[in-house]
Amino acid sequence: MEDKLVTLVIYRYDYRAQILKAKLEEEGINCAVSEKSVFGEIDGVKVMVMHKDMGKAIKIYQEVRELYDDHSDDVIEETEDF
Repeated sequence: MEDKLVTLVIYRYDYRAQILKAKLEEEGINCAVSEKSVFGEIDGVKVMVMHKDMGKAIKIYQEVRELYDDHSDDVIEETEDF
């Protein structure tokens, strides 16, 4: 089965995505951050991981989320796996 890239979370602001990206990479999870849709419209900053890493990535995301009281105001969409 081929592994695919899936969206972990979509943020309003790039700096939140970069914080999570740094933590994921620190824990050995490769990830990508995408800011624009294919039509060039900004639809949020997506943090994406490989499907095989999703379980570990969710745990790391939850740890990062707990660090910020105002975190939920910056999240556009979370994965449905929570």
